[in-house]
Amino acid sequence: MTEPNKIPQYTPEDYHPKKPEILNIAEAAKARAQTVYAVKAANGGSYIDGVPMLKWGEWRDNSYGGCVAALLNAAGFPVTYEEVMGLSGACYQAIMLDDWDPSSQMPQNGLLCERNTGDALGVDVYSVQDEADICERAKRSIDGGYPVLLVGGRWEPEWTLACGYAVESGVTKFFGRTYFDFQNHIRSAETIEHQSTKVPENEIYTENGYFYLNGFPGVAPGALTRFYNKTCAPISRKQALKISLETCVKMFEQPPREHGHKYGYDAYDVLISGFELDDAAYRAKCTNVQYHIGSMQDARRAAHAYLSANADLLGKENDAKLSAVAEIYRKMTDNLLAAVPYEETTAVFDGGGGSVWDKARRLELTAALKKNKDLERQARIIAADILNNWEDK
Repeated sequence: MTEPNKIPQYTPEDYHPKKPEILNIAEAAKARAQTVYAVKAANGGSYIDGVPMLKWGEWRDNSYGGCVAALLNAAGFPVTYEEVMGLSGACYQAIMLDDWDPSSQMPQNGLLCERNTGDALGVDVYSVQDEADICERAKRSIDGGYPVLLVGGRWEPEWTLACGYAVESGVTKFFGRTYFDFQNHIRSAETIEHQSTKVPENEIYTENGYFYLNGFPGVAPGALTRFYNKTCAPISRKQALKISLETCVKMFEQPPREHGHKYGYDAYDVLISGFELDDAAYRAKCTNVQYHIGSMQDARRAAHAYLSANADLLGKENDAKLSAVAEIYRKMTDNLLAAVPYEETTAVFDGGGGSVWDKARRLELTAALKKNKDLERQARIIAADILNNWEDK
């Protein structure tokens, strides 16, 4: 086991997001042409070649952020996972349900500025209400090199990418990537949904090993299935940062829903009170503990990366304040990692196992969460001050 006081490395060489400055649509189109993934025809349809496997345990644990980053890179818009998390605001969230259901971690359950990601890169994100139209648009999107984003493409309702389609006996079948593709088929009490490794050969497509999306067009497709194959004039990095910070402040001001999601400090209280329970009560109530803590580690690390990468946009005084906010998110990450190594959190879902944390581990987590709850307040006080002294020049 990793020594409890040793903080594992979580800063790979490409830790800091790139800072794309798209000066105009013509320049953006030229850049796209150099990086877009190839589209190949096969089996009466087409597919986008080379969309990577999506996995938990690689510091890309938010399925929304992971899917959007993979989608945009495939379509020729270079962007990092951390950038998507920061632009959308998902990196600042804290959301819980009283029963610890893992669905609480879907960022759309709380306040989000997800359109900000597309706006910053010059992509007009949109949805379609008619299910029949969704299928036709999805084919055109894939033909043009743009994967399609949906929820629940295969197995459980996590974010999914449709990367290709085939026509078999007159029936169109979509296939692509989900976070469950890499799952071990052994289910344990402490792992959430799983994807069997024993996928039938007739449900695996192309040399990429894409899996058949038997859930296409997904859960609530009129609202949640998204298309990225339109362009628009991008907003500036500075404007995108402002929207991100505004969302950071507002999302902790959301009132809890009756018998529903708890946000911000209330979400922290759900976690803290759960880890303070005795062993029997904890085991009975607190499920998916690795998922919740791993998701928070991952999100706070992404917040630090995104804010650090943009601490040169605002002028000397506000840049210093933004660096201070970024440092607070680094401290939050380190506090959680000191209590639980990353390898023992969300990463376990790609190994098929996970242990129930003992009382000593839970006490360490409780202390870390209480510290972080105070740090969340500090971060938002400084973020609000930055916004109150914002200069648009």
